Amino acid sequence: MPGIDAFALLGAAHWTTTDAERLQRAQQRARFDLMIVASRRALAGDVATGNAEVRAVLDANPQMRGWVVINPSYPERSAEDMRRALAGPKWVGAVLDVTSSTDSLVSSSTRELITAFRRYTKPLYVRVPSSRQVLDLEALATEFNTVKIIAGGAGGDDWHACMLAAKRQTNLFLEPFSGGVHRGKLEGILTTLGAHRVLFASNYPDQNPGHALGLLVESSLSDADKQTILTTSAARLFGLQRPA
Repeated sequence: MPGIDAFALLGAAHWTTTDAERLQRAQQRARFDLMIVASRRALAGDVATGNAEVRAVLDANPQMRGWVVINPSYPERSAEDMRRALAGPKWVGAVLDVTSSTDSLVSSSTRELITAFRRYTKPLYVRVPSSRQVLDLEALATEFNTVKIIAGGAGGDDWHACMLAAKRQTNLFLEPFSGGVHRGKLEGILTTLGAHRVLFASNYPDQNPGHALGLLVESSLSDADKQTILTTSAARLFGLQRPA
């Protein structure tokens, strides 16, 4: 069941290092048509170096696409990287994660950055690992209702609250796979939102792609809904064509 992996990580953590070769091997083993990559280094605060590392991977790998990481603590650098990346077809949108920032999701600095981002008309992936971020995410979706926002992790254990926020705000999409493999989660989300509002992601290497695929395959969803989540939702949202 080939598909599109909407979120994987490039770079070193204290327990592993993932370079372009390892990403490619993981993609091939899981039979993903496309893998969309963000920089771990950029998410940790080194926006310039991390985004440049992803750019090098994209130049060498036609089956990779990229997320440009933006950080409200570094607004000028983030704005420059958006200008360089988001006009091109290999970058699908931007990732916002305030974990390494002194700003919150609803700070004035964050909102100014999203105001600058929305001119590119591409999706914004916001990492939402727990319920603490869900209320702020919904406030952002309400204020920036023309921006398509993906809730990465979908609130983790509190996925139900994130699902209800997405029900109220139709510009919110959910990527629940990086938030844990809770039994019954996909069925609940699809009953509320439909498959077209849900995207698949492996969160490799922090998560084994087999765990995310297992959550999807072992669910009681129809084959059509599974394929929508695995491929069609991302292809439509990002304007992607699957390679031959």
